[in-house]
Amino acid sequence: MGENIKVSLDASDLMICDADDAGICIAGVIGNPTEGVSATTKNIFLESAHFNGKRLRITSFRHNTRTDAAKTFEKGADPNVTVYAMKRAALMIQELAGGEIASEVIDIYPQPIENQRVAIKFDNISKLIGTHLSADYIKKILSALEMPILSENTEGVVVSVPTNKPDVFREADIVEEILRIHGFNNVPISLTIRSAITETERIDKNKIRNLTADFLAAKGFNEAMGLSLSQSKFYKNTELVDVQRLVYINNTSNIHLDIMRPTMLVTMLEAVAHNQNRQMPDLRLFEFGKTYLTVPKTTPEDADKFEETARLSIALTGNQFGESWRVKSNPPVDYFTMKTFVNAVLNRLGIGGFQETAITNEQLSFGLRYHRGQQVLVEFGKVQPKLRKAYDVKQDVYFADFQWDNVLKSLKNAKVTYEEVSRYPSVRRDLALVVDKAVKFGDITLWAQKTGKKMLKDVNLFDVFEDETKVGLGKKSCSVSFIFEDKEKTLVDKEIEKVMEELIKTYETKLGALIRR
Repeated sequence: MGENIKVSLDASDLMICDADDAGICIAGVIGNPTEGVSATTKNIFLESAHFNGKRLRITSFRHNTRTDAAKTFEKGADPNVTVYAMKRAALMIQELAGGEIASEVIDIYPQPIENQRVAIKFDNISKLIGTHLSADYIKKILSALEMPILSENTEGVVVSVPTNKPDVFREADIVEEILRIHGFNNVPISLTIRSAITETERIDKNKIRNLTADFLAAKGFNEAMGLSLSQSKFYKNTELVDVQRLVYINNTSNIHLDIMRPTMLVTMLEAVAHNQNRQMPDLRLFEFGKTYLTVPKTTPEDADKFEETARLSIALTGNQFGESWRVKSNPPVDYFTMKTFVNAVLNRLGIGGFQETAITNEQLSFGLRYHRGQQVLVEFGKVQPKLRKAYDVKQDVYFADFQWDNVLKSLKNAKVTYEEVSRYPSVRRDLALVVDKAVKFGDITLWAQKTGKKMLKDVNLFDVFEDETKVGLGKKSCSVSFIFEDKEKTLVDKEIEKVMEELIKTYETKLGALIRR
């Protein structure tokens, strides 16, 4: 900090001033260069003081002034050494520089800081260290540490901790001091290992996370690790999030990263752009992380509260396969590619029975939400082109955002079951349905499952035909296959035809379908 640099003070900054209220220094941080010692200095006023380390650290970081004095105070200094230190300095000036002491010591200390009183038990010392130390040996070490014993009994002692040990204020701290003197190398290491196998109903979050990460890696994904910090300017002119809910931080080392990220999409788009700029256009990325928002202030108690949400994000872009002479047709990834991976993750975790809702928002131009009532499991779809272009991403990106805490909650009732391959053959039947364009494949599957029940193994859409001159205005033709199977016997045509007739009637009445025969 030079002579021409000005600092805007805060009301909480502690200043030392002269008789005219001119600032001499920011207490415990840095002094005014004009008040320093020079070659022509003849008279020196010595001041020895102690300052609150916590407040001083805040001041030091606020002004980005990390001096030796600030670091010393914030780590803890002895408040009762000030007079001794000042006398020592004065005597050294007198002895080495020929100085003359001009006044008596003036000590202003309205509220003296007393030694800490800490109770310790001998048994706890032995438990924490891992070996037995005798009471006499412990008291001998305490005496060497200049921690006088105030009282004692058969169970332990109460000691007085001097103020030159500001980090010693608990029983565990004193045990650490005793161990330091006793020596870590004098603690015996047991040659036996005892372990116990326990079973718990709680979900192992790390195990589930690693399972999912391994599953995605096996599908060709790479794990991304984006910063939890972001730039507020990314969100101020968009509707990605409510800017009033951004979590701001004081980042002195990198001032443009001034908020905690409110969404995983931005950091994922940055990763996509970074890779594409290095000739890697075909990407499959996933990231476990958290997003941060302030709680809407509906009541006074909501002030300074934050939402920290665990998430899993997935991004797809580029072609489905890598470049190869064996691949004659290499289509780009699309919405259904993403849907396949999202469903695969949920299936691997044994999660099913959720609702589906089509969505469009500031992040996704179109997509789908899987949820159970108000509890959202995942939202996925195609990233808005304007948002993609804002980050200089040159091709379509598909993004999935899992609310990981809700996924973990769903695991309480999730089951992954295994069964042997059926001994009996399966039977396939096809239907061509002419339905309104608004009818979803999920509706077709739902009514098939209600009608086919246990016999129906799978439903698949293998063709969609849309030609209004042939199928009618606002219509489409869906070719659907049905796989039937009975694990206890071989199905006969009569049984299958009966189910197919019921399916046809259901589709005609419930979906207004026309069956193409």
